Amino acid sequence: MITPMRNIKYSIAVLAVFLSGCTTTPVVDTPKGEMTADITNTVTPAVAVHPYADIPSDQLSVLLEAEFAIRARDLPLGLRRLIAASLLIPDPAIARRALQLAQFMRDTDATLSMAKRVSDLEPTDGEAATLAAAILIDRNDVAEALRYSQRAFASDSEINPAALLNDYAAQPDETKARIQKLLTQLAANYPDDPRSLFAMALLEWRKGNIDAAKEGLKALFTVDPYHERGTLLITEIRLQADDPSTFEALLTAIEVTNSALLRYQYARYLLGRQELENAKAQFDILVREPQPSADHLISAALVDIELSQPASALVHLDRVLSGRQRINDAYFFRGLALIQVQDTAQALDAFARVAPSTNYTRALREAANLLISDGDINATNGFFERQRVAHPQGREISFNLHADTLEALGSGEARNVLTTALSEFPQSTRLLFARATLLERLGLFNQAEADYRQILSLAPGDAGALNALGYALTNNTTRFSEAADLLEEAITKDPRNPAIIDSLGWVYFKLGKKKQAELLLKEAYKQYPDPEVAAHLIELLWSQGRTLEAKDLIGTQLRSSPENQYLLETANRLAIPLPE
Repeated sequence: MITPMRNIKYSIAVLAVFLSGCTTTPVVDTPKGEMTADITNTVTPAVAVHPYADIPSDQLSVLLEAEFAIRARDLPLGLRRLIAASLLIPDPAIARRALQLAQFMRDTDATLSMAKRVSDLEPTDGEAATLAAAILIDRNDVAEALRYSQRAFASDSEINPAALLNDYAAQPDETKARIQKLLTQLAANYPDDPRSLFAMALLEWRKGNIDAAKEGLKALFTVDPYHERGTLLITEIRLQADDPSTFEALLTAIEVTNSALLRYQYARYLLGRQELENAKAQFDILVREPQPSADHLISAALVDIELSQPASALVHLDRVLSGRQRINDAYFFRGLALIQVQDTAQALDAFARVAPSTNYTRALREAANLLISDGDINATNGFFERQRVAHPQGREISFNLHADTLEALGSGEARNVLTTALSEFPQSTRLLFARATLLERLGLFNQAEADYRQILSLAPGDAGALNALGYALTNNTTRFSEAADLLEEAITKDPRNPAIIDSLGWVYFKLGKKKQAELLLKEAYKQYPDPEVAAHLIELLWSQGRTLEAKDLIGTQLRSSPENQYLLETANRLAIPLPE
């Protein structure tokens, strides 16, 4: 990707620079000594400098508000006022200060805004242009990034032009043409620059011109024989062509350069081919480095977990935790490794430490499985209550999974947990749906229907909400026409959703529209051969006297899901003989 503007090492000293803008210059007294008549004064009188003397008072007041807020350590307010001052006063120095503070606070939106402002005020500032382009590309706004990329090129800034080709296929033709023009111009201006050579090769590959891409890479390798991105691209090209020499260039480059990037990518290729032991060998080399990256350590741990080598995985994950990077991922995978060594208490502790993040819900589900296995309702309540205190941002999901776990344990407290949750999150469709389905399973359909309708009031016209209510009416009442109206509306909004197709087919079956029902149920089963969908189709076939087809289908499903409640209930109710 585009190399961002060099990170400024922010510290107390940097904040001091901000603060100095609004402090009074200290007065230094002249040393007192004896004066002689013949002394000559050679000191040039100081001239007061007032850089903002010509700024209107209303604009200057905004700048002063920013400075005083920063001095009071109210950095969010200081940043807002500094941005406002920058937009009012066309001074790149003010914009740069706002940019520095935005980066210090890790506010990406403000960083982008001020990087663009600096670049717009001073187009020769290649660092600001590079930073703006990098963030825009990361947000997939390539068209806007082109403007700042051009400025970065013109300023000889360190920039990776290949980043402009991210998601190239999805770009409008006009943007593609602008990208090609810019890269072609760069290649003409810098014909021996590996960056421009690689960008042109990548462009040809993105366009599907494989031979041209290979020629471009050949030119690249004459300048830089082991160019990392180029090596990975030629490997990808050969891999797609099933070339016997797929990994030849990659392995040679690894041997010569010992590149961690290339070794890591090679290990990932091996994982994709399910060569776990070979992948582990590569990761073991990577983690022997004095300061391995968190990515390498976590990947090595994942391979160890897959190979049922939890002790090695725990060593790698403890190193990640000591480095304070990717903490949530490390705790989640640590929990999985601890399950393998059958240390339930420590595994639960690890899962409890995962804050809201990519693996947050997965961590709670793994914890729930452990709690269900232990069968201790008090321990379950304690775990989720502590978890909600530790991670208040994840309370909604925690309530939901808490209720699921209690229901699995056969506890009647699940309903109370969801009611408490909804008092805290009254507009949560997730929690309303959880309580509605629970009430439905408890046989309290009138109360369940109220929750389903509340969901629809919060998300009117939502296909999922329409489907949920329509399917519930079909299964719990004889109001089939009303259910069909809801489901017909749902399918117009999401016509390819197999769940909705199944629901509509099921209600048509209840209405006696068996021909239409069969078409829909078969389509749903084709897309999603789930036991519940199969049970609907089995009942339709059996009702039509097509017993052989029904028996074949239930036999197929029971072989893969022998304990499925939908299949067993359908077979029992219709007296369908089960296969031996």
